[in-house]
Amino acid sequence: MYREWKTEWMKVRYRGIGLILLAFLAVVVLWCTWAQHSFSKEQLSDGYRMMFLQIPLMDTILMPTMIAMLASRLCDAEVKGNTLKLLCTMERKGRLFDMKLLMGAGYLAVFVAAEIGLIFFQSALHGFARPMEGIQLLYFILQVYTVSFGILLLQVVLSFFYENQIFPLAAGIFGSFAGLFSWFFPDGILKKCVLWGYYSELCFIINNWDRQTREVSYDNAPFDLAAFCLLLVLLAAGYVLGKRLFLRKEI
Repeated sequence: MYREWKTEWMKVRYRGIGLILLAFLAVVVLWCTWAQHSFSKEQLSDGYRMMFLQIPLMDTILMPTMIAMLASRLCDAEVKGNTLKLLCTMERKGRLFDMKLLMGAGYLAVFVAAEIGLIFFQSALHGFARPMEGIQLLYFILQVYTVSFGILLLQVVLSFFYENQIFPLAAGIFGSFAGLFSWFFPDGILKKCVLWGYYSELCFIINNWDRQTREVSYDNAPFDLAAFCLLLVLLAAGYVLGKRLFLRKEI
């Protein structure tokens, strides 16, 4: 496994993936910085909950497109270079699929870790008074990382099946719009039918707008464990189906 991992790293280390992640992370940082300065000190006292709502909302818009670009860069060496047949004579075809997912999952883990670091940095900078509950951090990781990994799985399959990467990228852009609109869907089966809608379906913070004071307050909401379990089932089924399609792909 180490040999395959090293091979994948050597193929992608000059692909500029780190710059892609930094660019999207910069957008998240700029957005959060602007949002923090637009709120009063009283509102900033509940900064943890505010960021646990704002960052998943930003990820809903940015992650699908970023992951589409990430998957494209991970797979284009084989697809554009037409080297799948050559590579599969040196390693098992299924292992190549798994290593692409593992490599992408590693990049996603770094990105989510950077977002968590941003939350603590903003807390140190603005002094969030209301403490963060440890379970909320766990919910945040499960919400953002699991949904993002599901999108990565979809985009890796699409990137392997389309030599012209404009189609997977278009799917990523569509996912950004679908995920954003899902925040306005009523709770129910509709959200659960849209992969990108799980960012909002698993949201554990709600906001309340006071028309008189024109201020927003934040409260805890129950984490939808049933929706999370359904997402895990979809991921397992998607992995089995995606890998089977890849193994049957003509190379």
